[in-house]
Amino acid sequence: MKGIEINDRNKETIFEVLGKCVDSEGYIIEKRTKERVICPYSKTPIHSSSFSIMPGSFIFINNYSYCFTEHIAKHGF
Repeated sequence: MKGIEINDRNKETIFEVLGKCVDSEGYIIEKRTKERVICPYSKTPIHSSSFSIMPGSFIFINNYSYCFTEHIAKHGF
């Protein structure tokens, strides 16, 4: 599985390109609607300090092992 490391140097650029930003509590939000981005697997908001964007998609998920497992089971590598 190929990936790009998300770090403090590129995080803001990634958010900008994907139409996201961060609210006052550190959660990722949709830039246009200001709604928090919800992980499709944990069903909870995604904090900007602990997230991944799955390779081959623009799906943001929480960095919980079961979220990765569910994504791979549903979409493959």
